Formats: sequence, C-alpha cells, structure tokens
Amino acid sequence: MLSVHVVSHTHWDREWYHPAERFRQRLVALVDELLDDPQTDGSSFLLDGQTVVLEDYLDVCPERASELASALRDGRLEAGPWYVLPDELIPSGEGLVRNLLAGRRTLRALRAEAPPVLYCPDSFGHPAALPTLANGFGFDVAIVWRGFGGARFPASDAVWWIAPSGEHVLTFHLPRSGYELGANLPSSAEAAHDRWNHAREQLSARTSLHTVLLLNGADHHARQARRTEAIRALVQAAAPDHVRSGSLRDFVAELAHRAGAWGAGATLPEVRGELRDSYGYTWSLQGTLASRTPQKRTFVRRERELLRDVEPWTALAAVRTGVSRRHLVAAAWRPLLLSQPHDTLCGCSVDQVARAMDTRLESVAAQSAGLREDALLDLIGHDRDEARQRRDDWTPMLLVRNRAARARSGVAIVELTSTIADVPVGPGSTHVSLSKRKLPRVPRLAGAGPAQVLTRRLDHDRTEAPRAYPDNDAVARLQAAVWIENAPAYGLAAFGFSTSRARPTPANGPVHVGDGVMSNGRITLRFSESGALVLEQDGRAVRDFVVWESRRDRGDLYTPAIREPKLTPRLLNMRLVHRGPLRGAVEQRWRLRDGDNRVDARLRFVLDADAHWLRVHVRGMNGARDHRLRLRFRTGVESGRPIADAAFGPVRREPVRVSEKELEIEEPPPTAPLHRYVSLFNERAGATLFSDGLTEYETDGDTIALTVLRSVGELSRSDIVERPGHAGWPAPTPDAQCLGPFDAELAVMLHGPASATMIDAIERAADDVLYPLTGETLRSALAVPPAVHGVSLEGHGLALSTIKESDDGEWLVLRCVNLLEQECSGAWRLDREPGEVHLARLDETPITPLQTRGDTIPFLAPPRGVITILVR
Repeated sequence: MLSVHVVSHTHWDREWYHPAERFRQRLVALVDELLDDPQTDGSSFLLDGQTVVLEDYLDVCPERASELASALRDGRLEAGPWYVLPDELIPSGEGLVRNLLAGRRTLRALRAEAPPVLYCPDSFGHPAALPTLANGFGFDVAIVWRGFGGARFPASDAVWWIAPSGEHVLTFHLPRSGYELGANLPSSAEAAHDRWNHAREQLSARTSLHTVLLLNGADHHARQARRTEAIRALVQAAAPDHVRSGSLRDFVAELAHRAGAWGAGATLPEVRGELRDSYGYTWSLQGTLASRTPQKRTFVRRERELLRDVEPWTALAAVRTGVSRRHLVAAAWRPLLLSQPHDTLCGCSVDQVARAMDTRLESVAAQSAGLREDALLDLIGHDRDEARQRRDDWTPMLLVRNRAARARSGVAIVELTSTIADVPVGPGSTHVSLSKRKLPRVPRLAGAGPAQVLTRRLDHDRTEAPRAYPDNDAVARLQAAVWIENAPAYGLAAFGFSTSRARPTPANGPVHVGDGVMSNGRITLRFSESGALVLEQDGRAVRDFVVWESRRDRGDLYTPAIREPKLTPRLLNMRLVHRGPLRGAVEQRWRLRDGDNRVDARLRFVLDADAHWLRVHVRGMNGARDHRLRLRFRTGVESGRPIADAAFGPVRREPVRVSEKELEIEEPPPTAPLHRYVSLFNERAGATLFSDGLTEYETDGDTIALTVLRSVGELSRSDIVERPGHAGWPAPTPDAQCLGPFDAELAVMLHGPASATMIDAIERAADDVLYPLTGETLRSALAVPPAVHGVSLEGHGLALSTIKESDDGEWLVLRCVNLLEQECSGAWRLDREPGEVHLARLDETPITPLQTRGDTIPFLAPPRGVITILVR
C-alpha cells in the first residue's frame, strides 16, 4: 500500500519563453488568488523551491507583505530553500552557497522558513557535491528529477546519495513525468480511477519506502480549479492506497522517518558522483553547456570576480575598520543570482531574456569595481576627502593585490597612470589641447622589479571624494608587466613612483623571443611563419598542439546537432607582439571561411617569466551562423582519462554509453561541464588546460577540445535525431547565433602523472593563471603605505574556497576544500590573534569551537572535505 502525498504547486521558470516581467504579471494573479481564497483543508501550496517569487510578488504588491508572511508561517504557502532554482553544473560550489544564503535571507525577512529539503525539480543535472551542500544547510532530504533514473542507476525512487567527501543525503527521485504527474487532476470518479491507475504505475514501479510524492501542478500553473473535489475523487479512486493532501514538509518528514538513519533501518541503494544521466527515463538536456557561449563566459568571470576580488577585500576591510559592506555585497550578488536559473544561464530562453541577463552582468561588474576600490582604500587607510583637499601633496603609487591565500612572486600585469594635465569640467572650463604634449616616461617603482610596457594610451581619470566634485585629469595609461617579489598572502603591496636610477632586481626565468623560439627556461614554444607550433615542457614536445575545428550545428539551444565540417581555417600571418623579458607573445591571425560565412580570429600565445604554463588568448569576430567553433589541444597524453574541476573539487568522468532504445529518446553529447580546468592523465604523464570562463569540453585520445562558440537560431526544434521533439516552446533566437566579437583566455601546462602532489600543483597553477598578481595606480596617495597582510592557507592539497563576511556580520568566514582522497592537516594564518574561532556548516551555523596557536588556526580536513571556519 502506498502513502501518497499530494502537494499542490507551481513550477515557476522566472523567465523563459517570456521575459520575467510578463511572467510576473501571471505570478501576481496566482499569489493574489492563494491569499484571497485560501484552502481550508490544512494543505499547502508550494511556490516552487525558490524565494525570488516572493520578492517579485512584493515588488508589485508591497502592501500584502504581512499577509504573505502569515501564509508562509502558518504553512498555507511554502517556498525555498533556493533563491532561484539554479543550473547546478555551471555555477561554482560557492555560487550555489550564495544562492541558498540569499534564499534564507528572503524568508527570514518574512520571519518564515523553507521546507527542510533541497528541492531541485528541474535542474539539468546535479554536481557530485550536492549532498555536501544539503548537509551544509541542514537538509536531510533532496528531491531531484533530471540526471538520474537511467539504466546505469538503481531502479529505486529513494537512495542514499554520497558526495566525494563521504557526506550523504536521502534523495527522492521524481517519476518519469516529473513534477507534472499530478497536474489537473480530474474530479469525476471514472476519470479519477483512470488517472490514478496511470499515476500509480509510475509511482509504484520504483518505490522503496512506499511513501511517494504526487505533485499537483506544472509550469506556471495556478492552483487547479475544483481542487477539493479532485482530491476527494482521487482519495476514493486510490483506495486502499492512502492519499492525503498536505505539504512538502509533511512528505519529507515521513520519507525520512521510513528511511531511518544511514546504514540502519530500511536498506536503500547508494549512488555516488554526478547525476547527469537520465537517458531512457527522461531528457537529461546536457547539451546546453555552450549555448550563448560568450554570455556564459561573462557570467563565470563575474562570479569569480565577486568570490576572489570583492568578498575577500570587503571582509578584510571590515575586520580592520569595523565598517561592514555585506549588504552592498549581497546587492552585487543579486543580479548574478538572477542569472543562475537553468533557462537563463543555460541559454535556453528567448533573446529578450538573454539581453536582460547581459544588463544584469553589467550591473555586477559596476558594483564589483566600486566595492573593491572602496575596500582597498580602507585597507591602506586612504582618506578620499583629505586627499582631495591636498592636491599638491599627491604621491602616486602602484597598489598590487595578491588574490591567492599564499605569498607569491611573479609577473603582475598592472596599470601605471601618470598625470599629463588638469582638465576642468563645468562652467568656465576651457579646451585643453593634448596633441602636442609629450607622454611622460615610464615611472620607476621603488622596491619592485623591472617593468615592461605592453600598451600605451591617453585617457581621462577622475579622483573622487564624498564632499567634493571629482578632479578630472588627462592621463597616460600604460599597461605593463612588473616583476613583484613576495607579495603578501591575500594582501596588498604598494610601490611608490621613483626617480631613482638604481637597477631593479631581475626577474626569475626571463622570457627570450627570437629566431622562431619563445622560451623562459621552463616552457619553449617553437613557431614558424607557416603556422607550425611545437610546445616543449618537461622533456616533452607536442607538435601542432592547437588547431581549429568548425562544424555545422543544426541543433537548438537545448541540444547540439553537430554535422559535417563547415568553415575552413587559413592562417593569414604571424607576428611578434612582445619580446620579453617579463612577457613574450606571438600572434597568429586566422580566417575561417565557407562562402559568405566567415570568422576572423587571432590566437595570441603568451609566456611570462618563470611561468609553468603557456597562455592562449583568443579574440575573434563571428560572422557565421549555425556552427560550432572549437579549439582542439593536443597533449601527448595518449589514452588519457579526464579529471575536471567542478563544484568543491575535481571529478573523474567516464563517457555515458546508452542502448539503442535509449538513443531513440535522447542522445548523450560527448561534451561535459568545465569549471576552471580539465586534466588528462595516463600512467606516465599528464596535461591540464585552464579556462577562464568557457564551460564545455570534450576529450578524445590525447586531445582536449574546448567550445569557443556555438551559434544556433532556434530555442527548440523537433526535427533533430539527437532529441526528437520539442524541449521548449519553439521561437526564433537570432541573437543566439552570437554574431560579433568573442574571446577566451586559456592556458596549457604539461606535467607528470596523477598524484597528490600533482593535484596540489594544478590547483596552485589555476590560481596563478586565473588570479594573477595585478594592480592599479593610486595617483592621489599622500604616502606609500606598508604592505597589508591578509590571511594565508597552509596545507598540501587544500584549495581556497572563500573569504567573506558572515551573513550576520559577526564573523570572518574562511573556507577551504581538501582536494585529496586522504586526510590532511592545514592551518589558516591571520595578521592578528583571533578572539573566537568555530568550525561551522556551509550555512555559517557554528558547530564546535577550535583551538588556536597565536595567529594560527590549525585544523584537520577529511578526505575531499569542505571545511568552514568562523573567526572573530
């Protein structure tokens, strides 16, 4: 006999085939009805697993906040725990944590709580670390649909899902029809009987605990008409199965009770790893990883900027000054989180939705830049008002920031800004001619190594203060490579402009370029006018290590349909860009063409002094439709097995092999999601490709292919063999052809076979590639401040995950991930002795106090563990 929980709900894609504003109009009508005509049978209505719908409603109807809060508190409505229902494979683990923290904030503002379940009804697959995320927010149960249920998984609707860290969560899997199985229940006895027989067939076939969930609703559906009569008819038709109309909270309570504790009570199957395979059960939709490729790259870069170049500085500034900016940081996160929903971030929405996302990402960039600037000035004690009043005392300096939790030396790419002339603005101002002015010399930096100018340009620069108009100046901006020695861990180093002629300390491993060779002693690139390239490192040589691949794509935004080759690449020329000694660069200019379809692109190969990797910068202009453009990197690692970076640590992946029958429903693409890097290993060697925002890769033999661009023009089409039938409402999406500029920044590193030491080295290299030393000029400095020492992380195999203010403003949050399959000891080192330290959950709930040794916080990290520590 089944215990059937009927939960009325709406699945709310905030934006999809309509923009958010149109769906919000329907949402207001839906919620108004729920508040004006509440159910009297004690049941609840689930406003999906996200809380943004509450904010959207209150944006239009703020006067009903009290009624909405009451309905949430007394259980007539449920929402959350997510802020938005996210795509779970593209955002980082920290991005998903910020999503859940924002969802909790929304509910707490209404003095309400979410049902105790990580509800994921329609995500296009799930990361291996999702049980860690559930545990970290106190959820014992997760509910999923896509990505699970194929022939490679147990035939059970309830399993223990185990993360790489060993953490587990009771996972309930929705039936084949997902959250729509109970939509529009009939109210007549005969129809109810037929409907129940159909539903029971799906629910009973895989039940393990005889407690099942029947979701009564569908996409953007309001509460069904004559719901009470329909439930009554279902109760009678289902007897002797027990049907009750209740809440998601009631369902998970009974499910958890029947499952018992892990390892005891009812015996359930166990699953491990990512859930990306529901082939033959329901569509997995794993083909969205490169739809609207440039937009995805922008999203990833904006997220990394918040995580590593905004949150840490604002948190460290709050510790030093007591001035919290956590509410402003949350405001900067909001437009990024609003871009996380799968229909938005996966790119499978109409063009109007994509354009709204572009605007949100611009907002994130503007807010991030302002927050970073304010926090950095706080950290060095710079007073804007005082500086504005003392214009004649300005002492320009370069402020270099180290965005890694370890002291580093190396090449910093910085902006050196020199004043040319004051340029007044406003009544009484006059034209200031700059055409005959001589550009100033490259400033020398006291205490820094040598500098190499990369670019020069004239510009305007404003010095602002809270109590004065900006001071506007014409300036010369020089982008330069500067050798920096021993920049403090997550800290700042300042270098004054100097007139000294003393020779700076030379860089380690300088770059030499000449006679078709670029080398820094570790890496050598051999190149010729014909375009032939050879990469040499650690005694290995890989010829033609990067090539273009262009193929026709007749798919849609959900599913690629890759066909014959399309554009033919032709090398136009090759030129030397930078000669060293700090940065060397050579550039190839390519044209890929087929008739009127054309892509112009440049590949720039960049080598820095002492670097262990070769950078590959891509810039291009796409003029071709319906194609996929990739770069294929040969590694020399024959028969290599991939390990790819993912949420809270890398995962091993094997290709999904499906039966002929499953292929008739959906064909699994050979591509996979990519965070910061993917490595290939065999028993003798390894190679890693780092990506700054490209999100799709494929491995084949010794080759790693990265999708640089995917151009299609339909939201959904039904005539492709890879996925027959419409995955969404058909609509033209001309913007998704991605005509216009595109870019990417990559790096390749050849190295040894997989080991704990190599995993640690790859993580350090990822930091150096993606977060190099960088800096800008502060022209209005009144003095050169001492170095600012932030926090350092010590421990082999430990990766920095976050440095931030806690949501309540009471703590400094430090989090790291053990990337190894073995326990390791670690320590955080601060610039002061902490007063109180606690081990905590991901949601910043303290667990146990920790002992410290002066300024050091030692800890043990379990295998693949995620360790959160609160400090004050």
